[in-house]
Amino acid sequence: MRVKRLVLTMVLMMAAGQALAGGDEYDGANDTDLLGPAYFGFVRDVKGAPVPDADVVLRPKNGDPVTIQSNLIGLFRSHIAKGVSPDDVDVTCAKSGYKQTRVFRRTPPGSKDMFIEVDCTLQRL
Repeated sequence: MRVKRLVLTMVLMMAAGQALAGGDEYDGANDTDLLGPAYFGFVRDVKGAPVPDADVVLRPKNGDPVTIQSNLIGLFRSHIAKGVSPDDVDVTCAKSGYKQTRVFRRTPPGSKDMFIEVDCTLQRL
């Protein structure tokens, strides 16, 4: 019961925009618009639990792919090269012992395609 309460508290804090100590190393103050579109989101399993250390690959039609890993809570953030259209980027997620079941992309309202939210769902094999 105590674990369920802790998980619920963490989810509510994240939904409210509060960060947990050590939960993310992202430094928004130093994020620069000299980079291309930013991709962010979560990697979760089919039950909704975070999948840490999953590889997230941003693969543009032309240019080099960018590979990042999800953190402890399944969160990932990265940029693709400037000048690459978000429509030309394929996003995949993978982790040993899992298979990808879904990748859902959405662009938050008013973002002008500079911030692309991606949720990856993986299923344990």
